Amino acid sequence: MVVAELYPWPAVDGYRQRLHHLIEGLTRTGPVDLVTIVRSGHPDPVEPPIPGVRNVLTVTSAGEAGIRDWLPAWTRGSIPRTGAVALPRRLLSLDWSGVREQLPAWVADDVDLVWYSHVDAWWPTHDLLAGRGQIVDFDNLENLALRLRRRIPPRFPPGAATPEKASAVGRWALSRGFDLVDERRWDAIQRTCAALVDHVVVCSDLDAQRSGCPNAVVVPNGSDPVPTAIPDRRVLRGDRPTMLFVGALDYEPNTEAVEWLVREVVPVIVDHRPDAVVRIVGRGSDAVSWVADHRGVALVGPVDDLGPELLGADVSIVPIRVGAGTRLKVVEAMANHLPLVTTTVGCEGIDVVDGVSAMIEDDPRRFADACLRLIDDGALRQRLADAGADLFAERYTWETIGTRVAELGARTARSPEPG
Repeated sequence: MVVAELYPWPAVDGYRQRLHHLIEGLTRTGPVDLVTIVRSGHPDPVEPPIPGVRNVLTVTSAGEAGIRDWLPAWTRGSIPRTGAVALPRRLLSLDWSGVREQLPAWVADDVDLVWYSHVDAWWPTHDLLAGRGQIVDFDNLENLALRLRRRIPPRFPPGAATPEKASAVGRWALSRGFDLVDERRWDAIQRTCAALVDHVVVCSDLDAQRSGCPNAVVVPNGSDPVPTAIPDRRVLRGDRPTMLFVGALDYEPNTEAVEWLVREVVPVIVDHRPDAVVRIVGRGSDAVSWVADHRGVALVGPVDDLGPELLGADVSIVPIRVGAGTRLKVVEAMANHLPLVTTTVGCEGIDVVDGVSAMIEDDPRRFADACLRLIDDGALRQRLADAGADLFAERYTWETIGTRVAELGARTARSPEPG
């Protein structure tokens, strides 16, 4: 059984893509039942595209608990207690009472393994599924993500007046104060969870070390091989050098990355190559709408098919400076035979090597210089693209990762307790 806080299909983002492939891997060991929350404003669920999904229970969330339930020190209401653990805000954002009402009568007797998409799904339901093997996906260490989030300075649009800036700083300070409390609560709940389940899953050896969980198992992020012919990277793909950034633009680490890129990196690039363009692709483009006015920037926004963007680019760029987990966009670049320029944080947990399978720079001028080198040097583009593609084929295909998931599931499954 898989318990998730989002319905996986259509797999329109990194979370759903990962969940889709984890479910596919589990179906190699037997049929999979799915229990999930459906949220308003999200895409309507479609028929599961995986034949091994046997039964699906979807329950609409009734709403959020709200900040008043976050402020008290201890949990209350219908959410089960496991010791005196205070909950971070996000664990109060969904109402699981409908799932808890239906799950005991719905779960099949032959379920011998429960895979939870996150702590968000484990916490409200784990007591109802005791006696079975349990695995929880820690694809993002939430306490670390909040700690790194504090590095993001307050933001305001270019040309903002002093009162607007002061207001933005005030909101930033209040938000970071709440984050500090939640960081400690996430650390506590993650440790509680890890102590009660068979395994927690992380995306890299680095995150396994950071988690401090002795039962952490690495299941990386991946991508599917590209079925089209591998382009010759020695030749630019179009009439002008094209760099590509892909990500959810309303996700704060990506928002910050785009602002840093456009304000500090792109001007250096276009001063040397006026014909160069950075294409910024992803949902939530309103969060960075101001960048559309900048020279050398094309704000594309969401696209139905990312393939043409990847195929038409000459260089993939990942200017992420804060965040935890691993970036699917790095793996997608390698899968698409794209040379890569990234920050250290952008490629954390992925086994790229500076100067071999990627160019890794954290200073804005050096990041820009790396982009310019790749624009001007077709042989370097080809060498990095080849090395990245080889690394992808060896370690990061969903087929390889699915086999690892199946083996982990088979090792962890155990017969449910009678009665």
